[in-house]
Amino acid sequence: MMRDQFTNLITKRLAWIDEILDANMDLPSLTYPEVFDVRDSTHAFENVLEMTGLGLFGEKSEGDTVSYDKILEGFHKKFTHKTYAKAMNISMEAADDDIDGAIKDVMPPLGMSARSSISVFAWNIINNGFGTTTTGDGVALFGNHTLRGGGNYSNLMGTSDLSVSTLETALNKFDDMVDERGLPVEISASKIVFPTNLRWIVHEILKSELRSDTANNATNAFSQVNLSPVMSKYLSGDDDWFLCAQPRGRGLILYWRKEPYSDHTIDFDTGNLKTKMVFRVSAGAATWREWVGAQGA
Repeated sequence: MMRDQFTNLITKRLAWIDEILDANMDLPSLTYPEVFDVRDSTHAFENVLEMTGLGLFGEKSEGDTVSYDKILEGFHKKFTHKTYAKAMNISMEAADDDIDGAIKDVMPPLGMSARSSISVFAWNIINNGFGTTTTGDGVALFGNHTLRGGGNYSNLMGTSDLSVSTLETALNKFDDMVDERGLPVEISASKIVFPTNLRWIVHEILKSELRSDTANNATNAFSQVNLSPVMSKYLSGDDDWFLCAQPRGRGLILYWRKEPYSDHTIDFDTGNLKTKMVFRVSAGAATWREWVGAQGA
């Protein structure tokens, strides 16, 4: 950055500057750790491999041989870390003449940019969950998935605006979840994930003493479900909403290969101040379990 980029601040300085309003405002709270299993990595990439269990026992008649079963190798998902970086270059003269310290203190804007970039990166895994975000079976995160032991299971609600009835259907999908052998498993929805447009509908459905969709004074059963609301300003679908379980590695995973770090130097030839921030990260869907997704109409 050169002095002529800051006309009012340096080269033709305004008289009696009372205040300089910088960009250091509060950012949205970090919510992606509430829905991702966040891990550290020491490799160039990570693989998650799923193994099946066994099928049901069969009845053995007297004198017959026992039937044999085998564990099957399931689908796998590869997480390849990507590097993200941003730098700033301030001329020696601009740094010298910045009497207010408005441009020399580059760390707050760099840190804010890094935090926003990480949130956008993580939440785009969910934003793209109806298309380009795939699980180990090659199907979109929210879709009709092939079970390794045969059969299919869909964790996609389709076009379904959030309501009492559609939330009941989504919860039923969690109750009906199966393993790769098609056997029931216990995975409970613990969070409802939604964009800002749906905050009032979510509050009304979850917090009303009585059902919000009827005048019959029916009890609001959702008060007993213990769904925690997770609102994200980084969800791009205004009407999309999701249910997820407490992250335990069978859904979304985010790997830190290198958390954000900064480096500083003074260029010997020019005297310019150089600052950069770098991080390495990967994220994706190990499997479709732990999630149900709905696209609003």
